[in-house]
Order: sequence, then C-alpha cells, then structure tokens
Amino acid sequence: MMFMGSRHRKRPADRVFIAGDLADLAAIQHTLAVLPDDAYGQVFIEVLDERDEVALVAPPRVTVTWLARATRPSAMSALTFAAHGEALATAIAGWVGEWMPAAADPGESTVMWIGCAGSAHIAALYDVLQARLAGLNTLPDLSHHLS
Repeated sequence: MMFMGSRHRKRPADRVFIAGDLADLAAIQHTLAVLPDDAYGQVFIEVLDERDEVALVAPPRVTVTWLARATRPSAMSALTFAAHGEALATAIAGWVGEWMPAAADPGESTVMWIGCAGSAHIAALYDVLQARLAGLNTLPDLSHHLS
C-alpha cells in the first residue's frame, strides 16, 4: 500500500485518491487512519446497497463517497443494477478526467490506490490508467490489487 507512516509526515501528496469495494474496507480504513491531517482527496467505495455503508474517519479535506450498485442502472441491458465494479469504474474515470493532468506538473503529485479485485470493469479501466499515467513521472506508481 502506498500510504504508510504517521499523520504528521512533513510532505503529504498534493492529492490522494482511493477507490475500492467492501472487500477493501479494512485497507481503506487503515489508509485513512495514517493520512496526514492536511491530506486532500477523494475516496470512492462501491457497495451493494446503503446497508453496507459504515462511518469512516477521514481527514477534513478527504471526501468519502459511497456508490450503491443497487441504486444505479447497469450499462449492460441484461442486468437490473450495476455489476461489480461498474459504478466504481465510472466514478474513477470521472475523477481521472477532472483531476489528472494531461502533462506532468513538477509542483503537484497524486497518490492513487485502487482495489475492487476481480472486477472486469476495473481491470479494463486499469489498463487505460496505466497508459495515461506512463508519461507522468512525478506521480508514484499506481497500486493495483487485481487477481
């Protein structure tokens, strides 16, 4: 995992981005616990429905967004609600489109951690992210946990 150390590191990343599902909850909770108080960023957690949501403690400038699959339609017409990883992949793609630079900025960095192992939607998105991030040498390696 990329976020190690105490909440009092001298130089946090300019942005943190964490995405996962219910299986990643313990790792996400640990990561939030070790972020510095001045961390800035976004967490997306995909769950089946709102009953899976739990209270998380995060630094004040880190937003946690729960993505309930049961309340989102699927892009695949045979499914009545979003498939595993589908809502999360959509959220990640939107975040990357808004927040990731097209070219390296030596004054900024983003630390990303993406879970949701076993999702075909996340696997496809991960390949796109690797290609996009390949030329941005100011960004740490993208950590990914697919089987």
